[in-house]
Amino acid sequence: MRDTSSDGLTALSLCTGAGGLDLGVEAAGFRVVGQVEIDADSVGTLRGHHRLTGTDARVVHAGIEDVDPRHLREELGLTRGELSLLAGGPPCQPFTTHGRRQGIRDGRVSSLFPSYLGYIREFVPATFLMENVDGLLSAALVHRPLTERTKDRPMGPEEMKGSFLRWLVGELCALGYTVCWGILEASDFGVPQMRQRAFLLGTKSSTPCYLPEGDRDAPRVTLRQALSGLDDPGPVQPLSAAKVAVYSRVPAGGNWRSLPVEVQQATMGRAFLATGGKSGWWRRLSWDEPAPTVLGMPDHSSTGLIHPDDVRCLGLHECAAVQTFPSDYPFAGRPRSQYQQVGNAVPVKLAQVVAERVKGHLAGERFAQPGSPPWRKESSNRRIGTHGWVERAGRDLVATLNVKVRDDHVWSREGSEGRPVCVPA
Repeated sequence: MRDTSSDGLTALSLCTGAGGLDLGVEAAGFRVVGQVEIDADSVGTLRGHHRLTGTDARVVHAGIEDVDPRHLREELGLTRGELSLLAGGPPCQPFTTHGRRQGIRDGRVSSLFPSYLGYIREFVPATFLMENVDGLLSAALVHRPLTERTKDRPMGPEEMKGSFLRWLVGELCALGYTVCWGILEASDFGVPQMRQRAFLLGTKSSTPCYLPEGDRDAPRVTLRQALSGLDDPGPVQPLSAAKVAVYSRVPAGGNWRSLPVEVQQATMGRAFLATGGKSGWWRRLSWDEPAPTVLGMPDHSSTGLIHPDDVRCLGLHECAAVQTFPSDYPFAGRPRSQYQQVGNAVPVKLAQVVAERVKGHLAGERFAQPGSPPWRKESSNRRIGTHGWVERAGRDLVATLNVKVRDDHVWSREGSEGRPVCVPA
């Protein structure tokens, strides 16, 4: 077995997917000893990677809720408290703004997040890293549809924004962890892609492991740089003749606004009447900007990843390059599944930066308390309640919120930006 860790650091991965997060963790110096993943094609990808590199992480083909954490710990030969890092990202669909946002009532939330907590209870890792879409940080425990929100029915605490995060942080703190959370923009860390993801870091120490701060003034890595030297685009998701006809009229860097109004009306349906949220419609990529967020369906009219020069989707290898996967990474399954695996992954380079922060904390390094994140047009840092940390002060848990809080957020009842608030222990 090739030991990629020089410091004896071990990691266990849950809901591993294609392994983007794990590759970053390995690059930071951890040895991934186990991976739990339910998707068969993703399991094939992980096993193919291990064959290629000679690593021997145990790959468990199952949902995390169907694996006994104690049996897995014993199979891995770990004692409680020996694991350096528990990493993973439960499915994001319950929290995405494109989904139904049912909160804790969604079966994927009510089963997987308690299961995730069960692994923490059993392994007692020195640190944990949880990754998800940014919507997790503003989600409610109980979602009330917009049509049912009226002035005569005020929102209860469990229906307010941020109540899921508050519940989750409370559960993690009850297990003895200090927790920090926030949103990271991948392009701030050298990833050639505009992609915002939520991260929660927990540590057994009394000092939070603050999230890394990217260099927002550094030039961003462009699509041209990402694809430089890549000769084979890999499998390419085909476009229908109708879509080819529309995209042929859009220049590189353009979108629906480049089309005649009659074409916009005929091809966009009700989205044409929307006042916002449609910049991805009929989009062609620009060579001189980072790519937009890589998703699992590069041919969708509203979120397409269409090549700047050729009227086609970015190929699988091109999408993987934008996600900073190694060029020889062996994705398993049919092309559509491979695209989905790439789109669901954490950018490898972003994962490495976060894992290096965790490694430094484990080595005794302590980082400066971050200031309030800059507010900029393209960043979800504008969202409420999305940056902060909780630490223990005697018997109390004290949360510091690092962004503004609006009246419809659960934190608004207890504090505001930069002011500590008590969280029930």
